[in-house]
Amino acid sequence: MDTIDAIKTRISTRAFLDTPISQAEVEEILDIARFSPSSSNLQPWGTVVLAGDSRKAATDLALNTLMKNPAGEADEFPVYPENLPQKYQDRSAGVGKAMYELMGIERQDEAARQAWAVDNFNFYGAPVAIFFTIDRVHGRNQWASLGMFMQTVCLVAHAKGYGTCMQEIWAMVRNSLHSHLQLDDKDVIYAGLALGHPDKSKAVNSLRTEREAVSSFSQFIGF
Repeated sequence: MDTIDAIKTRISTRAFLDTPISQAEVEEILDIARFSPSSSNLQPWGTVVLAGDSRKAATDLALNTLMKNPAGEADEFPVYPENLPQKYQDRSAGVGKAMYELMGIERQDEAARQAWAVDNFNFYGAPVAIFFTIDRVHGRNQWASLGMFMQTVCLVAHAKGYGTCMQEIWAMVRNSLHSHLQLDDKDVIYAGLALGHPDKSKAVNSLRTEREAVSSFSQFIGF
């Protein structure tokens, strides 16, 4: 797949087939993604890849944790900052509205919305889950490198015909998940990623989010 096509056609896949993916297939994706750029070549990323019963155990952990505390665990790295400016809130709300409309879920249907929220922690049915980690010693520059690595993973997977969905929602159970995975104290879990074959029969996988025009976020000087 052409690089430009990969960037423009990649979406967040939210419905997957249960077709298995082998460890070798995942390793191939990561083997290509490791060439992502990173500040001073520090390569600060780490991954934990789960499948089968191990993937299900992570889902069970999340649901059990949230059953006790629906608001999620207190966390040093919240997904969104406090007092998020309205323009960003509007963009987030717009995605949710479009997604629920595609799935035929009414605004007042709390049960359906709750079930959909729970499916986040089932990786939307994807057979493989990847958790991205970073050493606590690193700062903002290295977190940016981790983000570039994650994007590359998604693009490589997309080019090979797989679907992906980045999942920052795992921050709600980050502490419990850290213990469950028996990670070193220095390792911080940033986000999860669902990986699998897209179920193209599901309407939600036709969702393509809008993007702002270049003129809205760019300044050109000296041209």
